[in-house]
Amino acid sequence: MKKAVEKEADNAIKWYWRAKLWKRVFSRWIQFMALALAAAAGIVPIVIQLSGAKWDSGLLASLLVGLAAAVLGMDKAFGFSSGWTRYVLTATTMTKQLHDFRMDWISLMATADPTPTTTQQSAMIQRAKDFIAAIQAMILQETKDWATDFQNNMAQMEKDIKNQLDALKAQVEKAEQDRKDAEKPGAIELTVTNADKTDGYKFDVSMDGKGGKAKAPVSNSKVWAKTDVNPGQYVVEVTAASKGVVVNDRKVAHVRPGETEKVSITLSLQP
Repeated sequence: MKKAVEKEADNAIKWYWRAKLWKRVFSRWIQFMALALAAAAGIVPIVIQLSGAKWDSGLLASLLVGLAAAVLGMDKAFGFSSGWTRYVLTATTMTKQLHDFRMDWISLMATADPTPTTTQQSAMIQRAKDFIAAIQAMILQETKDWATDFQNNMAQMEKDIKNQLDALKAQVEKAEQDRKDAEKPGAIELTVTNADKTDGYKFDVSMDGKGGKAKAPVSNSKVWAKTDVNPGQYVVEVTAASKGVVVNDRKVAHVRPGETEKVSITLSLQP
């Protein structure tokens, strides 16, 4: 009976010591990689700047930090470090229980008769039952801890992935909205302050830029307006006649998305 319960406990202890080996290897490797990547995120940009290279050190630092977070996330998701800790604690506690059982068994044998009585045998059997029950309880508790840890990690990972997807979706939507806003047409409103002093109270206006061109004559008005103008930079030129002499002037208009750019020109008319 003693050998049977000792063998079962010893097998369980050996299993935990063997199983923790790979968890320890992965845990230490991941911790090393995370530390190295985090350190590199701080050091590499400085080295790049000192070397005079034209790389984007900010993006590189962000990449290294992201990789460090990724390996730590992998450790948490697969439970390498937490599993290693649980296995070591479980195996150590089992070993203590085995030592206590052996000492108690020696004590029971020392006080027993050469041919143990029924009471003495019952005490030995109960001690063996208590010992094996304790070993099985530890295995069960460790399994429950593993299951809880696994479920929590999966739930957290799903939550993190959902948050990242939501953030990415919001980023894409914002980029699309920014693109639409950047392409939203604007307008130009030109005022020729002394147009009423030109010959016939009229002038010609031309607009030229990468977003398009336009020409128009204006009569009996000081204002010319153009809508649906693509955002960008335009040269607005006004040409008119003053006492038979052609005069002109130009200004640069900066059309912003969804806004009206107001331009004012005063022609140098003949006295």
